[in-house]
Amino acid sequence: MRYIIAIVLLLISVNLFSQEIKSVKNIDDLEAIRKSTEGKVVLYNFWATWCGPCVQEFPDLVKLYNNYKDKDFALIFISVDVPEQVQSKVLPFLKKNSVDFVSYYNDFRTIDDFINYYDKNWEGAIPSTYIYDKNGNLSQKFIGNQSYEFFESEIKKLLN
Repeated sequence: MRYIIAIVLLLISVNLFSQEIKSVKNIDDLEAIRKSTEGKVVLYNFWATWCGPCVQEFPDLVKLYNNYKDKDFALIFISVDVPEQVQSKVLPFLKKNSVDFVSYYNDFRTIDDFINYYDKNWEGAIPSTYIYDKNGNLSQKFIGNQSYEFFESEIKKLLN
């Protein structure tokens, strides 16, 4: 009986492990990220676990990714939580929301360094979303949370 229980527990733990996110990396090589998504419509979403509007729109973005990931669409989540909270807050939040792809976090010395690295015209408000067409050109930029239907409409325009 113990042997059967041990096997069942092992199978459950393997299943849980397979649902873990692939990783969370610092966003130190934006050019590499852009190259890895060439030819796709890409949505960059800047968010934080402490941001109510970010948390509110997050499930819609995960749903959007799951519905369009096989249609030349990529979603890049970039957390602006402090790096010291990646393990304690960001990873559990990503897991809770069933994010099973690589996500990123800000590891810059100051928030101004990070903003200037990504977009000198960005004021740093979150959630902020940038959508790029298949040629890598900025198509839309939104500040504030949006609905699934809104995001889907914007993505569909670029996928056609």
